[in-house]
Order: sequence, then C-alpha cells, then structure tokens
Amino acid sequence: MSASNGQAPEGRSHRWLYLAVGAVVVVLVVIGLITYSGNKESREAEQKAQELTQRLQEAGLRVPQDQDIIVRSLGTDGGAVCENPANALGKALLNSALVNGASFVGQRPVIVPRHVVQGELLILDVYCPDKVQKYKDKIDDLKFDDTIKSS
Repeated sequence: MSASNGQAPEGRSHRWLYLAVGAVVVVLVVIGLITYSGNKESREAEQKAQELTQRLQEAGLRVPQDQDIIVRSLGTDGGAVCENPANALGKALLNSALVNGASFVGQRPVIVPRHVVQGELLILDVYCPDKVQKYKDKIDDLKFDDTIKSS
C-alpha cells in the first residue's frame, strides 16, 4: 500500500502497537521491582525461626537441620500456616491426614498422639498467637492417645 492513499505503510502501523506493548511491559517491570518483597530472611524471621526451633526441641519434636528452611517457609508472619488455620478447609485437610492410609471405602479415621498436631500449634503460638485459640477449638473434638511410636 502506498502512503498517497491516506494509509500508513505496513511497517508504520505496527510500530505504535510495538511501542505500546513495550511501554506496558516496562511499566509492569518497574511496578514488580518496586513491590517485590521476597527478602523474608530478615532479622525478625531468623529470631522467630530460632524460637520455633527451641520450642519444637523442648516438645521433643523433630526440627529441620537447616534453620533457613524455617525462615524461608514461614518468614515473619507464619506463611500459609497462619493464613486461616481454623477454617473449614483447614479442618477437612487435617481430618483427611488423620486416617489409616487406605483409600476410598477402606479409609477410616484413626486415633493419633497429640504431638501430631502439636507442631502446628507451636508454629501458631510463635508466628500468630491470636489464632491459637481458634486452632485449639478446632482440634478439641479429636481423640488423642499414645498409639504410635514417636521419634
């Protein structure tokens, strides 16, 4: 097509589109860099991870060998554990984990030792103590007993 009939040459009509897309990408990159908060390994996160490690050890529970695992997983706010531990989905997931290991019609709830849920309780107590009571209320109807070997 020629420029004499009032239309821009083929290359020029797409140039504005490329510039607009490029500008949007640049703006999104700048916004992403400004709002990125991936540095969870702050002093507070390390202190909370240390406190959790100490409390897990005092309770006789296993602790990750590398402290950074706790720091990266829970950060300063407890991450997914503190999102909403007492909601219906959380309770359903907990109940589905406390079963005999069978699938479909053979699946039955089992009685487990209290330390199975104690780890989450300690995480909540360190990272989001305001949610501890809701979690305790959620697990109150579960039956606990010393049924399996704890290590």
